[in-house]
Amino acid sequence: MWQNKYKKAITLSYDDGIKQDIRLIQLLNKYHLKATFNINTGLSDSSFDFFIEGHHIEHLSFEDMISLYHGHEIAVHTVTHPFLTNLSDREIEKEIVDDITNIDHIFKQKPVGMAYPYGSYDDRVVDCVKASGLKYARTVESSYQTIQQTDLLRFKPTCHHNDPKLDEIINQFFAYEGDEPQILYLWGHSYEADVDQLWDYLDNLFNNISGHNDVFYGTNKEVLLQNVSLDGNI
Repeated sequence: MWQNKYKKAITLSYDDGIKQDIRLIQLLNKYHLKATFNINTGLSDSSFDFFIEGHHIEHLSFEDMISLYHGHEIAVHTVTHPFLTNLSDREIEKEIVDDITNIDHIFKQKPVGMAYPYGSYDDRVVDCVKASGLKYARTVESSYQTIQQTDLLRFKPTCHHNDPKLDEIINQFFAYEGDEPQILYLWGHSYEADVDQLWDYLDNLFNNISGHNDVFYGTNKEVLLQNVSLDGNI
């Protein structure tokens, strides 16, 4: 486990399985960072493309995903990206379990975590996630903390990758000299780099947080789950 060697870890999480992930992964790999990509296996089709402020948001094909996400983690984001709190228990279960099954079939790896679509969850949704066998589930609520959390099915990320408080948080994270393990967890969507012109910002951010010898860099699974070894195996 990374805690046996390190006191700090950094992990990243990106949603939706879209073509901007291609450029994002080029940056991640450039700086030897790892991320988890949460995908909707029912939306890998051009008919589900959309536009934000004139920017084309196009879903990747499964064939492209298989090679692109190599070395990173694939996680659940449900089949069709609904507001889960609006669904029946049976519908919630189907959205989650079918996404697990599809990911296992396509990528030959059974997912162990997920991100809630739109950050939508409640106790009923969490019960369905737990029943599915998933071990962690990420919300979109910023904790603005790097301390370890015990409720992994309601996991709150440190903050969004473009949060105004991020510079201060990063400085505190690297300056920390205590004994309690710390986790810097950032999340976002790669299309935001197009819409908000963040590519240079992300390049600088990834450069800033990478290459620290006292930090473990891993996927969500590798960082959040205590029974995962340094090589990513459970």
